[in-house]
Amino acid sequence: MLPYGIADSVQLSVLTKALNDYCEKHRIKCKEERERTYRNQTDEPFRAGVDDPDQLAEELEQVG
Repeated sequence: MLPYGIADSVQLSVLTKALNDYCEKHRIKCKEERERTYRNQTDEPFRAGVDDPDQLAEELEQVG
């Protein structure tokens, strides 16, 4: 994450892929549930600086 909480395009791609992969694996299709998954499981690690695809996927699995 860049200063002031702004992510660049590469970071957004990593975040999107991690969330999409997680939702596909866990059969999460509902928009509201995907948003809840992002808020509850992805946002915090990402804001803490986790932007490595493998590490972010691991964080998702640990929280989920």
